[in-house]
Amino acid sequence: MAKLQKFLFDQDFGSPSRPTLDVHLTDGLGPDDMPLPEEIVEEEPPPPPPPTFSEEELQLARDQAFEAGRMAGISEAEAMTERLQALAEQALGDALLRISGAQEEANDRMVRDAVAVAVAVVRKLYPEMTRHHGLDELEALLHECLAHLDRDMRVTVRIAPDLLETVRARAEKVAAEVAFEGKLLFAADARVAPGDIRVDWGDGGAERDLERSWAEIDAVLARALGTDAQTEDNHAGDGFAA
Repeated sequence: MAKLQKFLFDQDFGSPSRPTLDVHLTDGLGPDDMPLPEEIVEEEPPPPPPPTFSEEELQLARDQAFEAGRMAGISEAEAMTERLQALAEQALGDALLRISGAQEEANDRMVRDAVAVAVAVVRKLYPEMTRHHGLDELEALLHECLAHLDRDMRVTVRIAPDLLETVRARAEKVAAEVAFEGKLLFAADARVAPGDIRVDWGDGGAERDLERSWAEIDAVLARALGTDAQTEDNHAGDGFAA
């Protein structure tokens, strides 16, 4: 009769042992060339599918983008308008300043020209006025002097030689009118221009000097207008008509 024996497979379950890795070498790779389990890279998950939009959502996005662009355009246009307006106002202000300055200069020139014309007209007319009214002016000066002098004073009247006798007659007439009882002396003086007269008394005198009067007028005009005084050679009288 045969003897029975336990079947233990090919593995000894009695003692623990290390697990073995069944490695098949292919294409010349050795065990050391195989990747270890922790070096195996996990694959990334696939990307999500692209979003999808409905036609209404797309139209809404288009409308919003259009409105945003329109508002941005309006804002830029308003800013540009404000800049242009500021530049226009500045240019207008500068133009008004230039116009104001030009107008002031024009007004100043008009005043100067008007005064110059008036003085020139008077200079041209004065000789003729002197011929007709010069003796009256000399008589008026003599009247003013003799009326305010003491009656017993000695007064010397110097006049151009051509007018000596005419002025003598008028001076004696004036002396009688104002009751002047002093002594009147008359001297023909070639240094006295026609139309001028010099009256001297003890402690004072008076004179009519057209040349000096015109020089003073020119000086006053020069100060008032800020210009150089100008005189003309023909400002003196050309004589008298007796």
